[in-house]
Amino acid sequence: MRLVVGAATDVGRIREINEDSYLVDESIGLVAIADGMGGHRAGEVASATALEALRASVTAGHPLREAIEQANEAVFTKSLTGEEYNGMGTTLTVGTLAAGGTLLVGHVGDSRAYLLRDGTFRRLTNDHSRVQELVDDGRLTADEAAVHPMRNIVTRAVGVDPSVAVDVYPVELHVGDRVLLCSDGLTDMLHDDAISNVLRRETDPARAAKSLVDAANSAGGVDNITVVVVGVTDEEPARGSSPPPPVLVAEGVSPAPAAPEPGRPSRRRTVMRVLLWVVPVLIILGVALGAIAWYARNNYFVSANRGFVTVYQGVPGGLLWLDPTIDRRTDLRMTDLRPSDAADVRSEPTFSSAGEATAYIRRLRGRAAAATTTTVPTTTTVVPTTAVPTTTVAPGP
Repeated sequence: MRLVVGAATDVGRIREINEDSYLVDESIGLVAIADGMGGHRAGEVASATALEALRASVTAGHPLREAIEQANEAVFTKSLTGEEYNGMGTTLTVGTLAAGGTLLVGHVGDSRAYLLRDGTFRRLTNDHSRVQELVDDGRLTADEAAVHPMRNIVTRAVGVDPSVAVDVYPVELHVGDRVLLCSDGLTDMLHDDAISNVLRRETDPARAAKSLVDAANSAGGVDNITVVVVGVTDEEPARGSSPPPPVLVAEGVSPAPAAPEPGRPSRRRTVMRVLLWVVPVLIILGVALGAIAWYARNNYFVSANRGFVTVYQGVPGGLLWLDPTIDRRTDLRMTDLRPSDAADVRSEPTFSSAGEATAYIRRLRGRAAAATTTTVPTTTTVVPTTAVPTTTVAPGP
């Protein structure tokens, strides 16, 4: 049994930077994708750092869970090296071939792994996201979660904290299986049925990966899109061939176009006229989008997350393509708050700076501490004194 892998990544139609990365190393049976998050280019740094550390750890013989934990440590350490990296993190979904034809799938975040077997398509991983928690609690349906404004807020990511909990799923592979790893740029654009149809139609993993990326772009391409398709076969590689070298792609690069043929002068004039009209429009649009991005990333709000008071960077519900991210999770529990303060936190109050959000949490702590301090009055019980009558006995005669 061996794995045949195809992969593709693209920046999408909206984003300027591809913060996704993928790793394919057939020599050690390792594939992985990472969807970075953070400030300007910090997400790109986080995803690439995680995959480099992951490959080094697996190559050194460490178990998958430990390798992902070391990737978390590498990203967290990198985040401390410069202000531009503060708070960065990444999802990480990994597949590695173990003994006995078992694929171990390691997972942190809301990227996904799927399995197509005998025509049945099912998800292997569980999203670590806010809406998934609502689905698990029965407060949202899967269809409602797919369009929820906070569907991209993750509750667990690699590199955000010094340690991270890792989910590991063992999958016993069969010949003919297709395993898909993908970022949410694919699943936000395409329903599971549409994804499985492409995998059934395209038997070659490389063509299948490219077709899925193209389909996500055709559906809007609002985010970076990364796809790794793994086919399971019992066919031996061609005689004399060797495993391809490891591929670590930290940013999607489209193939260079063929050299253009000399065009006619009239065609060149047409292109110039179009550019003279399009360029000013693009400049205006770029300024407007920049202003929106500045506004979204310079606002903060406070909400509840897994029972704790949490500070988010962004605006509640997100703004266009900019989803809020966790700035920090405090140790202040919602159950410690006064009922009125807990209700206020659930309303997600907004602030124009991290300092204002911090001051608000400080006030919450003070009121919570005051509410738990109870003064017990001292009661003095006065026992009345009962006078005992005195009997005088007259002396006898």
